[in-house]
Amino acid sequence: MKTKTRLILCAGLVLLLNCCSSPSKNGSSKQDAENTSNSRSASTTDTPLGATEAAAVNRPASRGLPYELVLIIPRAAYTGELKDSLEAVLLGSTPLLPQHEPLFRLDVVYTDANLTPWRTMRNRLVVDIDRNLTRSQLQIAYDPVARPQVEIRLTAPSPHDLALYLGTHRTRITDLFVNHELNYEASCLRRKHDRMTYDSLRALCGHTICVPSSFRASKRGIDFLWTGTNLNDKDQNFVYYSYPWNGQPLSMQQFVAKHDSILQANIPGSRPDQWMQTATAPSTNASSTPTEKRPLVIARTRTINNIKVLQVHGLWEMRNGALGGPFVALERVDSAAHRVIVTEAFVYSPHSPKRDIMRQMEAALWTFK
Repeated sequence: MKTKTRLILCAGLVLLLNCCSSPSKNGSSKQDAENTSNSRSASTTDTPLGATEAAAVNRPASRGLPYELVLIIPRAAYTGELKDSLEAVLLGSTPLLPQHEPLFRLDVVYTDANLTPWRTMRNRLVVDIDRNLTRSQLQIAYDPVARPQVEIRLTAPSPHDLALYLGTHRTRITDLFVNHELNYEASCLRRKHDRMTYDSLRALCGHTICVPSSFRASKRGIDFLWTGTNLNDKDQNFVYYSYPWNGQPLSMQQFVAKHDSILQANIPGSRPDQWMQTATAPSTNASSTPTEKRPLVIARTRTINNIKVLQVHGLWEMRNGALGGPFVALERVDSAAHRVIVTEAFVYSPHSPKRDIMRQMEAALWTFK
């Protein structure tokens, strides 16, 4: 069991290093997307398309599995450098999972095929080569054929130009699709969710959240609530806690310190020397001592539902135990109450893929109000 745990943490460290050395692929809010658009290079254009909101209401329901994406591309273009670039972007690792799981389920459909069955897919990426263009173009359409649906059209003068564009704008492209899926899942959870968690959180602090309806266990503490499915695999968990705000900007270092102290007090293991904490690995800093550790987390500030939050993705572990997995947390300041509020989701799924159940819990955090 110790060897297995060590392998899991090493895999997490590799993913963490990949995430820190390249732009984050965790998705961004609409405001994040606009900021990216404003800072794009002058060699690209970004044009919004799509039906009006009134017309979109009459669209048929879209279809597709979670994080399924259809790529529609000319047969002759899907080769060599462009094929490698597309697959590197769309099939890259989902950040901070203990093993590789691709960002999307990719369906490749050539433009000379019958495209009718693919018109209503929820996530569509349409690629074309137009030799008459002088620069690459990105066009975004929301609900053009079905609802909800996002369609991104990438057009470039040559496959080489498009490969270069993908390398520069990979985060923006993946953010658009991941964000769309998170919003879709959040809307599903608002319609059908666990009443126990919803009512327990409202009773504790006046806030509410919509988590999957399969939740069945809970624990309440001082300014603390845990609820979960209590399963041996595909186990999903939600945690809420708050603490006094010191007036300083939110930071990853402060998050980890508070996270570990609060979880130590509220989520113990089966022995006195066991509790849930942030997973760590040997520091890669050249000035660090051989025994110095660093937390396996990545953090960024973003805006979700018009609220500024610190978003943290990371790996958790049971101290002196063999349990572990991914987590995501949203930390925000309640300036009126002068407190920091944290909503967190984590999963334990040692025998099954984690991407979809982790993303579902991340979407649940977006329903907090």
